[in-house]
Amino acid sequence: MSTPPRLALARDIHDGIAQDLVALGYELDLLLGKSESTVESRREIRTLRFRVDELISKVRREMYELRDPHALTLQEELSIAAHEICGDQLANYELDSFDIPVSIQGDLKSIAIELLRNAKFHSRASQIEFILRAIENRTYLEVRDNGVGGAKVDISRLGLVGIRERVQAHNGGFEITSSEKGTSIKVYL
Repeated sequence: MSTPPRLALARDIHDGIAQDLVALGYELDLLLGKSESTVESRREIRTLRFRVDELISKVRREMYELRDPHALTLQEELSIAAHEICGDQLANYELDSFDIPVSIQGDLKSIAIELLRNAKFHSRASQIEFILRAIENRTYLEVRDNGVGGAKVDISRLGLVGIRERVQAHNGGFEITSSEKGTSIKVYL
């Protein structure tokens, strides 16, 4: 039986970066204990030690969240969000079950929610479709609506500008097709 990706990631974080941060904390403690340290250098080292402790706490919280058996998958979170945002306008949604790389999950969730909100509140659509699937080792997201169109990336549409920036940060693809018959926005990460 293979280890679920979330548990494997939690274990890798524990065995790697978490241990490295603890070791860094011990090294800072040793520096604080040196008698030749000046008051100013001790203050700076103590500040760094507090920052390392904060990072250790943050990493531990992330590990516990990854190990939580009741944690929702990104697809489950997006399904809930789509229904909450779109309500009766959600005519179709297809959220395939597949492993989404952790490195893109935060941005993918933000992008999906922005696109769903745009379709709900700006398009005047009566029907919204939401699709998430794996295509050729990439994550494909599409939001379509039958609204008035007009979606484009320009300075007056900061949400779409932000989406484009998030997509570019992952060397992904971003495509808008918009007319008076509706809009389709596709994202590949």
